Amino acid sequence: MFRVGIVGDGYTAADLLRLLAHHEQAEAVRIFSTENIGRPIDEVYPHLIGFSELICEESNWDLLKEECDLVFLALPHGLSVSIAMELLPAGVKCVDLGADFRLKDAGLYEEYYELTHPAPELLEEAVYGLPEIYREEIKQASLIANPGCFPTGAILPLVPLLEAGVLEPSNLVIDSKSGVSGAGRSPKASSHFCEVNEGVKAYGVGTHRHGPEIAQELSRAAGKTVEMVFTPHLIPMNRGILTTIYARLRTTADPGLVRLVL
Repeated sequence: MFRVGIVGDGYTAADLLRLLAHHEQAEAVRIFSTENIGRPIDEVYPHLIGFSELICEESNWDLLKEECDLVFLALPHGLSVSIAMELLPAGVKCVDLGADFRLKDAGLYEEYYELTHPAPELLEEAVYGLPEIYREEIKQASLIANPGCFPTGAILPLVPLLEAGVLEPSNLVIDSKSGVSGAGRSPKASSHFCEVNEGVKAYGVGTHRHGPEIAQELSRAAGKTVEMVFTPHLIPMNRGILTTIYARLRTTADPGLVRLVL
């Protein structure tokens, strides 16, 4: 049984606890918070009643080193690196649910996240956490970079087709629509009910942080730099993503191969 710690108490951490409650080989033993210290997590999220009785605690890395085999870092970008640097030498495996280890290029991280990466040497060590693509690497990894939401929806269908040489690696169009919970739990004017309800809007056009992440994985699959347009949209639903992808078949490819490859 793996003993699991969680750093963070946002929507991602809550869903993680729900999943761990049904896992036969893992048990959540600690959850650290900044805003809800001392509160039961099922008080913060009533839908977790019956799933978890953990109490939100103040961060204590020594406690995680002593008690945990694996720690999930459910934090905004920029906050996970220092914690991973503390835990990894102690033999504690880390899964970063944020964006600090997804991009292999530290320069791209600085460009899109406006932060200098404090441990670029860990970017090469981190394994991109899509088991459909990196299953064997994940089994051996000590540091896993959980994929972003939009990248997951784009990469899963496109990678096998690019690897099989069915698609042209140019003129890819990725149109994604996401629910509001993707913006996180902290209140923001842009995610208030009156701003979102009965509306649809594109955002981060040409500049969204998930763009280089998608391009990184698709280029690896294609064996060359892909040409793509990625446009995310916010739609008035709680959760979920709908992604529509437009691509050109290679002239020599049989259209029937698309379904076969997928």
